[in-house]
Amino acid sequence: MKLSKGLRWLIIVVVLLGTLTVFFTRVESVKATFSDVHAVMVLFRVETEIMQKTPAGQYYESLFWKHNDELMQITSAHPEHAEPFMQATRVFTPELDALLNGDGDKAYVTSEHVESLKSELEWFASHGSPALRGDIEKEQQRLPLDVLVGMSMNEALDFINSNWSPDSIVEKTLVPDSDGKWAYYVHNGVYLEYPSSYNLQVSETEKGFIYFMPSTGTPEHWNPCVMKVRIWNIPVNEKEANNPRSWYPTESIVWESVIQNPHFQGVEFISSIQNLPVMDFHAFQYNDENQLAVDIWVFVNEIPQDESLDYSEMINQRYEYFQHMVNSLQIQTP
Repeated sequence: MKLSKGLRWLIIVVVLLGTLTVFFTRVESVKATFSDVHAVMVLFRVETEIMQKTPAGQYYESLFWKHNDELMQITSAHPEHAEPFMQATRVFTPELDALLNGDGDKAYVTSEHVESLKSELEWFASHGSPALRGDIEKEQQRLPLDVLVGMSMNEALDFINSNWSPDSIVEKTLVPDSDGKWAYYVHNGVYLEYPSSYNLQVSETEKGFIYFMPSTGTPEHWNPCVMKVRIWNIPVNEKEANNPRSWYPTESIVWESVIQNPHFQGVEFISSIQNLPVMDFHAFQYNDENQLAVDIWVFVNEIPQDESLDYSEMINQRYEYFQHMVNSLQIQTP
């Protein structure tokens, strides 16, 4: 996705650890107050420290990524809703902060929380596709939000986890001779490998977008984050125009390297966002013969270090899952 007006701002609306538990989106420019920055980082921790640790949380995260691209289209088309959307996140920040810091028994779900969630869900449903509306309605039936009013945050989390059951289990195809560490997926003739401890979700509206989400069993030394992969056909003469490296200002790039994959050559780089403990990892690769492009993107909660840091070593160890996918790309032969 081309960030033509600079890095868009990441915001999350939490659907109370339940119905479509979290919505990510980016607005056109970084205009956050200190409180907004704090809210974003709290909600980012909810995703990584709570949602990715339980089957229920993993389900709702996968459901979010299923509809992520449509949600971004909706919010982009309605910039007037950006402030009400951000306000909805602020309502939950103190309670979620308490839950994350071990004080979830002292923070309670109120009717204000529930009404705020209902309002946001109704707004998205009213602007969404039948598929999005259908999933919102299904999850509201599965977990009526009113039942959570009066519960502590700890009780609400326990209630959701104990009353949730999966619709189905998606089987992964493991890479032979990898001791179960890696799984593989083929899309549009492109073969790629990803951690078997990750879950996979194809976008509902953008079929060339695939999301890979960490779950339980991910190696402890990794900093596991969601990977977004786009696979699409573009002519050779449009390759450079679609390379995300050209969209980032030079001063934001802290590391870059040429990709030597013989099937998909390209460039990978790390960009930092000023004043925030986050970085963008990007790899853009292209196969000239088949005119296939692959963009791999990871938004990580990592503080950019000084120039003495060996980023090559970091990306091959702490972010092995990202580098492994970059190296694994190849054309799938019939």
